[in-house]
Amino acid sequence: MENSKLSIDQKIELISRNCQEVLTPKDLRYLLESNTPLNHYIGFEISGMVHLGTGLISMGKIADFLQAGVSCQVFLADFHSYLNNKLGGDWDKIRWATENYFKQALIASLKCFNVDEAQVKFVMGKDLYETNLVHWETFMEVGKNVTLSRNLRSISIMGKKKGADIDMSTLFYPPLQVADIFTLKVNLVQAGMDQRKAHVVARQVAEKLTINPLRDSKGNKIAPVAVHQNLIAGLSGPEAVDLGQNSEDVQIDLKMSKSKPNSAVFVHDTPDEIRNKVRKAYGPPKITEYNPLINWVQTLIFWGQEQGEFTINRPDRFGGNVTYNSVSGLIKDYQDEKLYPTDLKNAISDWLIEKLEPARKHFENPIAKEGLEKMKELINIK
Repeated sequence: MENSKLSIDQKIELISRNCQEVLTPKDLRYLLESNTPLNHYIGFEISGMVHLGTGLISMGKIADFLQAGVSCQVFLADFHSYLNNKLGGDWDKIRWATENYFKQALIASLKCFNVDEAQVKFVMGKDLYETNLVHWETFMEVGKNVTLSRNLRSISIMGKKKGADIDMSTLFYPPLQVADIFTLKVNLVQAGMDQRKAHVVARQVAEKLTINPLRDSKGNKIAPVAVHQNLIAGLSGPEAVDLGQNSEDVQIDLKMSKSKPNSAVFVHDTPDEIRNKVRKAYGPPKITEYNPLINWVQTLIFWGQEQGEFTINRPDRFGGNVTYNSVSGLIKDYQDEKLYPTDLKNAISDWLIEKLEPARKHFENPIAKEGLEKMKELINIK
């Protein structure tokens, strides 16, 4: 999938597009200019169903990374899921769901971008940790270089807030996630902005580590580059969100979440389910701020770029079909009521149904289908 003729600038564009930030662009350019092989990972807790944020945004970025010549791996974080009490903190459920549903859903999502599972390495926490003494030495050395107060601030990566009633195991989570980066030899870390605090810690401790540091092609210690992808908004909009928080927390609260099934479209949803969910999505006329419809156009359809192509089919009596080649043009028409929510919802539904067709087809496979049905039972989804 890699194009060996790509320039460094073209690779940087692929790696950084549809992202909120790169920590840091200078470090990313250095890795490329020094011919240091880029080794990537993104990690996932195993809990609910795989929605558009995980399935399309995250796996779509992997497609970008592969095209830029990056070696990609997905970390299936069973230990982290246990620490964060996912699936009731039941080891058997977590490990069953990892292999039989979650991994299958990610493979299905990759197919939406014409990426074969063989192009991506899947790593399970159990397999990484089981006989790896160096990992636990790294975990402890990370802990020795992070203050307790800093660690407490970092538990927000688990969806928890400082000051909450937490158990001791919660404090293990941030340094464990940081240690994963060094054990996996990752110099390009991918996640949403909700994981930023862990990545900042990883960058700050990187040059202090003596046991398992990251190195560039010249043998120098380096910090990992962190790529924070755009977050996709949930269906419900801002009605239940405290908009008085800082902008980063607002975005995190607005994101699509598998823990809120009614806010999410899942990668294996049927066409009818997609249409029904999108039809009910928050999307008031004229208002574009905190509007998930606009967010999906920006992050999914135009892939974070200003230019692209998106056709909205509608009857002649409502203005006829219209093709937008820029996000700003669509936003202006929406604000001016030249584009109505119903027409935009119908077009987004059509786009999603077509985009997710490879994922739905994957789940027609008897093994994947059985895993999906059992996962629904496991988390009590009808």
